[in-house]
Amino acid sequence: MNNIYFPVLLFTVTMTATPGPNNMLLTASGARFGYRKTLPLIAGITLGIISQLLLSAMGMGYLFQTFPQIQVILKYAGSGYILYLAVKIAFPSQKRKNGNDKVDKPMGIIQGALFQYLNPKAYIMTITAMSVYPLPGDLYEKSALYILLAFLLICPLSISLWAGFGSLLKRIMKDEKTAAPVNLALGCMTAFSVLFILK
Repeated sequence: MNNIYFPVLLFTVTMTATPGPNNMLLTASGARFGYRKTLPLIAGITLGIISQLLLSAMGMGYLFQTFPQIQVILKYAGSGYILYLAVKIAFPSQKRKNGNDKVDKPMGIIQGALFQYLNPKAYIMTITAMSVYPLPGDLYEKSALYILLAFLLICPLSISLWAGFGSLLKRIMKDEKTAAPVNLALGCMTAFSVLFILK
């Protein structure tokens, strides 16, 4: 078991802290709503990833190997949804048709968890984690549990950094002149993350 401790920790930090759809979404949410209101999204993303790790441990990776079309469909459907979110981030609607201010709400726990099932990076991360690092034989369950605990502890901490960065941006988004370019930049970065998924 000792030989997987550090590699799993390094993999978890690398995969959860580097740019991707989740972290771009968290930055945009932090910039728009603040850190505190983004906490449910952080919890949802973490729960979604943990649920995918559990499914991967039970054979989701094998399902994708047997039916690669499923993974291709999910990859393109997820990329389309990420691009849709990127447009919403870049050009947030300000008014309803009746002229009243539109009250936007941040994504919640359930939305954050379900988003993982349209996030191709999440599939890559969770299937790789449960394909590469678990030990064979009697140690499989213990090593898989260790991987789950590593993600459960590290994921919310590392993705919180992105939400925190977004909440710092919120301070400079006091009016439309400063908010518009920041929203556009965040939307473009979210869309750009799709290039890494589709390559």
